[in-house]
Amino acid sequence: MALFVLSDLHLDEEGQARLFRDDRQGAKLASLCERVVRDDAEVVLLGDVFDLTAMNPPARGLDRFFAELGVAAEPKPARGVRRLLEAVRESNPRAISALSHLSRRLPVTLVPGNHDHHLGGPGGKEALAAIGLGAVRIEPLVVREIAGRRVVLRHGHELDAGNARPGGPGEVLTASLHQGAIPFLRQHGGRRHVRIDPDRLVALRPEEFAVPVLERWLAPDTFRAFFRAFLRLLSANGGLPRPAAWFAPFLSSERMRRRIQDQDQLWYRTARTAFRALRGRGPLAEPRPDVLVMGHTHVLDWAPQDGEVPSEKLYVNLGTWTDRAADANSAPDTTLPLLEVWEEDGRLRARLSDLDDDGGEMQRFEALGTFSR
Repeated sequence: MALFVLSDLHLDEEGQARLFRDDRQGAKLASLCERVVRDDAEVVLLGDVFDLTAMNPPARGLDRFFAELGVAAEPKPARGVRRLLEAVRESNPRAISALSHLSRRLPVTLVPGNHDHHLGGPGGKEALAAIGLGAVRIEPLVVREIAGRRVVLRHGHELDAGNARPGGPGEVLTASLHQGAIPFLRQHGGRRHVRIDPDRLVALRPEEFAVPVLERWLAPDTFRAFFRAFLRLLSANGGLPRPAAWFAPFLSSERMRRRIQDQDQLWYRTARTAFRALRGRGPLAEPRPDVLVMGHTHVLDWAPQDGEVPSEKLYVNLGTWTDRAADANSAPDTTLPLLEVWEEDGRLRARLSDLDDDGGEMQRFEALGTFSR
């Protein structure tokens, strides 16, 4: 059975900022589900299908953050995973209905990512069932044999120190940006002669890019006040060492820029680890893959690798279905990547396509020889 693989859809709810829009991404997903039924294939949703970590506020300090910056808002109450998914269904009826109908006819497997890790814990299966996705299988990783080759699919957040565990610094940053920084920007607006787009803030990857973007958007005194308050919010929730909050008035955003430079290399470090796994080495070597597919970094990557004998192997990173942005003003990347893996004439074949309106086939792979492990 052929595989159709998607990653990092980030379905969320109507509100301050959205990464998935049902009228665009949802329509494309519904159309894809119809095609999958015709092709009698399996769909793998490779992590961060839902943006649940963005929908709940940070546990502590948000009321102080609002008070310090004069934001007339109160923190939202925290919600359990079922309530969060019900809100997602209400805001994305087209996408959820398509997945629901598909999962009742053909295999659909979901790998929890760092933004929807809740689905791999207690109550996750029941919460999916409550929105019509009870037939969806939940697996920590997916391993399939196609044409005698082992295809391994992982989300990949275990290679990212800030997002490797639930409640870590990455989750704190996500909640603080969505539930703190966005309401502040909506109310305060930008500096004189600068048009801002608060929705762009959550499309930035890595998320730390928010700091230099906000420096462009806000007057210097406003930015300094925001930066100090934001550091204290992160610290209150364990997303930053507490001493950093004590010395916030003396910190510059230069340290954050250095962190951005390091985090922006995550896609490269992930690929390097993937190449080692294809050679049977490193933390991802078991089960040893012939084809390794990942997501998480939001950076598309396609890298065939030759062996000592004719035994081509392949690493793919699926990027994201969100409108990815990297700065304050340029046009966002609207690519909607889809990976297909299937057997034809006894050989493994793979194709990477863009489902965006102007897209098409981007990459193609055909195994010529026998893979050796």
